Amino acid sequence: MSNRAQQTSGSRISEMRENRRPDIGSVQSAPSVPAALEKIASATQRVISKRIDLVMLENHEFVSTLIARAALISFGVVVALSAWFAGIAAVVFYLMPNSGVVLHLAVFAAINAAVGAIVVAFGLREQLPTLAAEVTGGESERQPDSQGARQ
Repeated sequence: MSNRAQQTSGSRISEMRENRRPDIGSVQSAPSVPAALEKIASATQRVISKRIDLVMLENHEFVSTLIARAALISFGVVVALSAWFAGIAAVVFYLMPNSGVVLHLAVFAAINAAVGAIVVAFGLREQLPTLAAEVTGGESERQPDSQGARQ
């Protein structure tokens, strides 16, 4: 029984020694200013490095998604153009069944040229913003208004 009491009190004594404050005689030195600045610089460098890694990962994901979408759009455009050409050829052959091959190709080319000219004219008619306005955040559009208000 006394042996058991010694065992339990022995473990408690070791726990108390672990939880005790350090001796008052041993004074821990405070970290110096250069050491603290070094730790701050190291932590800042790690944070910046992790942010750069995150930006690189996001950019990689964006570029891979962009490439996949561009490939799908390109494939869709090729298929749509194939369908367009086949449809126009069918219309030409249906409307002019007894004409020669040369006349069929000429009508086919004329229809495609007319549609292309209409699309180009529509594209040129549309007023697109300039690149400078996009880069400066639209400031170039505000300048004429502010000059007009002064006069």
